[in-house]
Amino acid sequence: MKQSEIQTKLDLIPENLEKLKILCSKSYEEFISDFRNVDSALHRLQTSIQALLDIGSYIIASLGLKTPNSNSEIVEILRDNRFIDSQEAVSYIKMAQFRNRVVHLYNRIDTKVLYQILINEIKDIKNFYKVLLKIIEQHPD
Repeated sequence: MKQSEIQTKLDLIPENLEKLKILCSKSYEEFISDFRNVDSALHRLQTSIQALLDIGSYIIASLGLKTPNSNSEIVEILRDNRFIDSQEAVSYIKMAQFRNRVVHLYNRIDTKVLYQILINEIKDIKNFYKVLLKIIEQHPD
Protein backbone atom coordinates (compact mmCIF):
# COMPACT_ATOMS: atom_id res chain seq x y z
CA MET A 1 0.00 0.00 0.00
CA LYS A 2 1.35 3.41 -0.96
CA GLN A 3 1.75 6.21 1.56
CA SER A 4 -0.74 8.30 -0.42
CA GLU A 5 -3.33 5.55 0.08
CA ILE A 6 -2.63 5.55 3.81
CA GLN A 7 -3.02 9.32 3.90
CA THR A 8 -6.39 8.99 2.16
CA LYS A 9 -7.47 6.51 4.83
CA LEU A 10 -6.17 8.79 7.58
CA ASP A 11 -8.16 11.68 6.08
CA LEU A 12 -11.34 9.61 5.86
CA ILE A 13 -11.63 8.97 9.58
CA PRO A 14 -12.03 12.58 10.84
CA GLU A 15 -14.48 13.22 7.99
CA ASN A 16 -16.54 10.18 8.99
CA LEU A 17 -16.40 11.10 12.67
CA GLU A 18 -17.77 14.56 11.88
CA LYS A 19 -20.72 13.04 10.06
CA LEU A 20 -21.30 10.43 12.75
CA LYS A 21 -21.35 13.24 15.31
CA ILE A 22 -24.40 14.66 13.52
CA LEU A 23 -26.14 11.29 13.81
CA CYS A 24 -25.21 11.11 17.51
CA SER A 25 -27.15 14.29 18.14
CA LYS A 26 -30.42 12.59 17.19
CA SER A 27 -32.67 10.75 19.59
CA TYR A 28 -33.15 7.06 18.91
CA GLU A 29 -36.61 7.76 17.48
CA GLU A 30 -35.23 10.42 15.14
CA PHE A 31 -32.35 8.16 14.19
CA ILE A 32 -34.52 5.22 13.11
CA SER A 33 -37.24 7.38 11.54
CA ASP A 34 -35.16 7.81 8.39
CA PHE A 35 -33.44 4.80 6.84
CA ARG A 36 -30.70 7.12 5.57
CA ASN A 37 -29.54 7.70 9.14
CA VAL A 38 -29.14 3.97 9.74
CA ASP A 39 -27.50 3.41 6.36
CA SER A 40 -25.15 6.33 6.87
CA ALA A 41 -24.16 5.19 10.36
CA LEU A 42 -23.45 1.66 9.15
CA HIS A 43 -21.42 2.87 6.20
CA ARG A 44 -19.44 5.46 8.14
CA LEU A 45 -18.69 3.05 10.98
CA GLN A 46 -17.70 0.26 8.60
CA THR A 47 -15.42 2.43 6.47
CA SER A 48 -13.83 4.07 9.52
CA ILE A 49 -13.08 0.74 11.14
CA GLN A 50 -11.79 -0.72 7.88
CA ALA A 51 -9.54 2.29 7.36
CA LEU A 52 -8.14 1.88 10.89
CA LEU A 53 -7.48 -1.81 10.27
CA ASP A 54 -5.84 -1.06 6.92
CA ILE A 55 -3.60 1.52 8.58
CA GLY A 56 -2.76 -0.94 11.36
CA SER A 57 -1.89 -3.57 8.77
CA TYR A 58 0.31 -1.06 6.93
CA ILE A 59 2.14 -0.22 10.17
CA ILE A 60 2.69 -3.90 10.91
CA ALA A 61 4.10 -4.51 7.42
CA SER A 62 6.26 -1.37 7.58
CA LEU A 63 7.78 -2.49 10.87
CA GLY A 64 8.34 -6.04 9.62
CA LEU A 65 6.11 -7.59 12.26
CA LYS A 66 4.22 -10.89 11.97
CA THR A 67 1.68 -10.90 9.13
CA PRO A 68 -1.88 -10.85 10.49
CA ASN A 69 -4.35 -13.48 9.33
CA SER A 70 -7.47 -11.60 10.44
CA ASN A 71 -8.67 -8.15 11.38
CA SER A 72 -8.60 -9.03 15.07
CA GLU A 73 -5.03 -10.24 14.71
CA ILE A 74 -3.99 -6.77 13.51
CA VAL A 75 -4.99 -5.46 16.93
CA GLU A 76 -3.38 -8.41 18.72
CA ILE A 77 -0.05 -7.89 16.94
CA LEU A 78 -0.06 -4.19 17.84
CA ARG A 79 -0.88 -5.14 21.44
CA ASP A 80 1.78 -7.87 21.59
CA ASN A 81 4.37 -5.36 20.36
CA ARG A 82 3.24 -2.87 23.03
CA PHE A 83 1.85 -0.25 20.67
CA ILE A 84 -1.55 -0.50 22.36
CA ASP A 85 -2.42 -1.70 25.84
CA SER A 86 -4.56 -4.72 26.64
CA GLN A 87 -7.63 -2.68 27.68
CA GLU A 88 -7.62 -0.79 24.39
CA ALA A 89 -7.07 -4.01 22.45
CA VAL A 90 -10.30 -5.49 23.82
CA SER A 91 -12.28 -2.49 22.53
CA TYR A 92 -10.52 -2.50 19.17
CA ILE A 93 -11.10 -6.22 18.68
CA LYS A 94 -14.81 -5.68 19.39
CA MET A 95 -14.70 -2.90 16.82
CA ALA A 96 -13.21 -5.26 14.22
CA GLN A 97 -15.86 -7.86 15.06
CA PHE A 98 -18.61 -5.26 14.60
CA ARG A 99 -17.15 -4.38 11.19
CA ASN A 100 -17.31 -8.06 10.25
CA ARG A 101 -20.91 -8.21 11.40
CA VAL A 102 -21.84 -5.21 9.26
CA VAL A 103 -20.13 -6.72 6.21
CA HIS A 104 -21.31 -10.31 6.58
CA LEU A 105 -24.49 -10.16 8.67
CA TYR A 106 -25.81 -6.83 7.42
CA ASN A 107 -29.38 -8.11 7.40
CA ARG A 108 -29.23 -8.84 11.13
CA ILE A 109 -28.08 -5.51 12.53
CA ASP A 110 -30.20 -4.41 15.48
CA THR A 111 -30.82 -0.67 15.23
CA LYS A 112 -30.82 -0.35 19.02
CA VAL A 113 -27.35 -1.91 19.19
CA LEU A 114 -26.18 0.27 16.32
CA TYR A 115 -27.48 3.40 18.05
CA GLN A 116 -25.79 2.42 21.34
CA ILE A 117 -22.51 1.89 19.51
CA LEU A 118 -22.93 5.26 17.84
CA ILE A 119 -23.62 7.04 21.13
CA ASN A 120 -21.30 5.17 23.51
CA GLU A 121 -18.42 3.72 21.54
CA ILE A 122 -17.52 6.20 18.83
CA LYS A 123 -14.71 7.31 21.13
CA ASP A 124 -12.95 4.01 20.42
CA ILE A 125 -12.57 5.00 16.77
CA LYS A 126 -11.10 8.35 17.81
CA ASN A 127 -8.73 6.67 20.27
CA PHE A 128 -7.53 4.02 17.83
CA TYR A 129 -6.98 6.73 15.22
CA LYS A 130 -4.84 8.74 17.67
CA VAL A 131 -2.83 5.65 18.62
CA LEU A 132 -2.13 4.81 14.99
CA LEU A 133 -1.12 8.41 14.23
CA LYS A 134 1.29 8.32 17.16
CA ILE A 135 2.86 5.07 15.92
CA ILE A 136 3.29 6.55 12.44
CA GLU A 137 4.86 9.71 13.86
CA GLN A 138 7.28 7.67 16.01
CA HIS A 139 8.22 5.35 13.12
CA PRO A 140 8.38 7.40 9.92
CA ASP A 141 9.14 5.21 6.90
